[in-house]
Amino acid sequence: MTKTALITLTPCKGDVIEFLNSLSVDYIVGLGDVECPQYISNYYGILGEMDNITTQKHLRQRNKLITTTFGNLSVDFSTEIVITHFQPRTSYGSQLILGKILSESPELLIHGHLRSQKEYSVGKTRVYSAGSLEDGYYLIFDSSNNSVELERTSH
Repeated sequence: MTKTALITLTPCKGDVIEFLNSLSVDYIVGLGDVECPQYISNYYGILGEMDNITTQKHLRQRNKLITTTFGNLSVDFSTEIVITHFQPRTSYGSQLILGKILSESPELLIHGHLRSQKEYSVGKTRVYSAGSLEDGYYLIFDSSNNSVELERTSH
């Protein structure tokens, strides 16, 4: 059983970093737009459109950039649980991700990019928006039963 916190839109602030490092999870996975990942314990991640070259270099040099799979999570739709930065295109978002959901029908897709936290469905796929950690939102994924908990903190 592995518990993973999933975050996005995370500022480089001492109280936020301290909060993340105090979580009782095995890993913290960034869904893009995470500042200062070098200060976050057990951090792995994917990139968002706002990640700078320092973040990219840090993740690549330490083999912490997720490019295919991470446990039972994937970015390439090769597992039943998929993580992406962008949301599937409904009213806005990624048309490519929407197409992959409709053709591959993963059990679950978790994405970053949006400030709001929510759960919804696209076809047979349950979709979760992690929400902005800057606003206190994050998710906990439990790999033992593929469950997702929507969380909020006041850090």
